[in-house]
Amino acid sequence: MNIGEFWNIFEGAELVENRIILKDDLHKALQFALENYSFNLLKDITAVEKRDKSIDLTYHLYSVENDEDLLITINVWNEAESVIDLFKSAIADENEIYDMFGIKFIGNEYLKRLYMPESWEGFPLRKDYIQSDERLAWDDDNNV
Repeated sequence: MNIGEFWNIFEGAELVENRIILKDDLHKALQFALENYSFNLLKDITAVEKRDKSIDLTYHLYSVENDEDLLITINVWNEAESVIDLFKSAIADENEIYDMFGIKFIGNEYLKRLYMPESWEGFPLRKDYIQSDERLAWDDDNNV
């Protein structure tokens, strides 16, 4: 893969180890990788909260045709572009990240809590999340 094309098309993109770090244009970058390099499988999306409370989202793409992996990372605060129109498999990952970190994916009409009950307050994988005994008390119907 020629990373130079990403630098030319996506201003401010950087190559750090084996990943491309974007400043913006996530959807366009993933579409570019899909259409121009056959990265046709989204293995997963991961989220990591940084010290400044922003979230790094990393998209792990795979090209079946070329047997090649590509990681694309973008830093977000409270929302990100959904990519379910490009990769249907993103629905589950986007829901999980919303449920655990509170990131809203713009354009994902299926966005909902995946593991926690709808009435759950807060996002358990955020560093500022406070666990209390009351929040952890579930009844037999998995209601808080």
